[in-house]
Amino acid sequence: MISKSTSESLRTKNRTFTKTIVRLSWFLFTLFFILLGISYFHPIHWTANSLIMVDQLSLVMSTAVTLFSSIVLSYSGRYLAGYAYLPKFMLNGLLFSFAVILMVISNHIALFITAWLCMGLLMAKLIGEYTHTEESVGSKRTARNYFLMSAFFLSAGFIWLGYTTGFWHITNIVEASASADPSIIKLGGILLIIAAIIQSALFPFHRWLMSSMTAPTPASALMHAGFVNAGAVLLARVAPILFGSHLLWILVIAGGIGALIGKFSKFMQPNVKQKLACSTTAQMGFMLLECGLGFFAAAITHLILHGFYKAYLFLSSGDAIEQKPVISNEKESWNKWHLPVMLLSGAVGGLIFAFTTGKGLHLDSGLFLNLVIVLTVIHGSRDILKHSSLSRTTRLVTLPAIIIPALLVYAVVFELIDTLLTTIPMIQVATPLSWAQIFIGVLYLISFIVIELKLYKKSSRLYVYMLNVSQPKSNTILH
Repeated sequence: MISKSTSESLRTKNRTFTKTIVRLSWFLFTLFFILLGISYFHPIHWTANSLIMVDQLSLVMSTAVTLFSSIVLSYSGRYLAGYAYLPKFMLNGLLFSFAVILMVISNHIALFITAWLCMGLLMAKLIGEYTHTEESVGSKRTARNYFLMSAFFLSAGFIWLGYTTGFWHITNIVEASASADPSIIKLGGILLIIAAIIQSALFPFHRWLMSSMTAPTPASALMHAGFVNAGAVLLARVAPILFGSHLLWILVIAGGIGALIGKFSKFMQPNVKQKLACSTTAQMGFMLLECGLGFFAAAITHLILHGFYKAYLFLSSGDAIEQKPVISNEKESWNKWHLPVMLLSGAVGGLIFAFTTGKGLHLDSGLFLNLVIVLTVIHGSRDILKHSSLSRTTRLVTLPAIIIPALLVYAVVFELIDTLLTTIPMIQVATPLSWAQIFIGVLYLISFIVIELKLYKKSSRLYVYMLNVSQPKSNTILH
């Protein structure tokens, strides 16, 4: 039996250890933030025996990851206070951040693969190591199996590229692939794309994310804000290979369909965390779609902004559950003037985005990206206009007051990231309009109409399919 003094001493040690972990995480963020600021004026490109490479991309990602990690770990120290496994949880959270940093600075494929594998195994521990229920054990096992699968495809892809080019460093492989036979390089690119799709929890590999909701809330925040984004970093590193072997259309199709399945599945979910999981799948799909359009810098921007937003949503999900919304029988207020206002808002939003970023002014993939912005603005306008509790004047004034600043903030961050990443090969290259882009564009327009008119509610077959496809593994469901 533990005495009271021993118990108090143990709690004191745990608090001290927790504070040390948090301070170390914030120190790392400060360090990377300072280096990132320096690199904005004087680009940094530092290597150590070609094993690691510190450049703008690695600094951007390391800064973002350490910021997310610091916020989550600070929250964990309070949220899990008194939890017996708090020190182990905090340590694994910090080690996970180290693994992500190692991944983004790795230049040798063996080091990159090792970091990728460590990320997956540490995240699996964070998902289900510390609650010791059958469901959490099942979640951990499911996640670990998918992460091992992702590591297998990553290893196979890099080994194939290394074997065919004769180099084992990523920068050398990328350079050598430019003069290699595209038909030979293509297999390696496809294997790396599959690894990225699995890591990003896109259909048909999305069920590991749906099955991870038994994880402690801080682990979910860290996973959705940082872990699932690793696919975009991988694709950005090998962007020239994807361009040279003409594989971007796969990302357009996989990302576009994955985003739509995530979007529709969200409507079928009964609880906050499952809705957030489906939302993450949709956002990761759009992120890979941006890579397929040739806008890797836009994908990096997207994953950073999504990381902030999703971390906030998970860390505040308890409040959302506690403040149960009152179901209202009031129908949405809909008037004939809403449609022209929504269309005008979308057009203005598209113009703002086009002239601030230069995307959508030419007949290329930028036009598709602008189409998504227009549809997003129209959807957001509808959410504002439907509130009958507000007067017409208030709604018309609120609309531009919300939409315009949001678009400008996105455009500013987009241009900032684009400027920081100008030294990265082919990080931002618009591609000609392709059949894949047109197909997904038409599919997006049809889906937009189905969602806005709520036609999906009239199809029981669609409802059942989306409900089934978004179900977690049976051994991970809390009973």
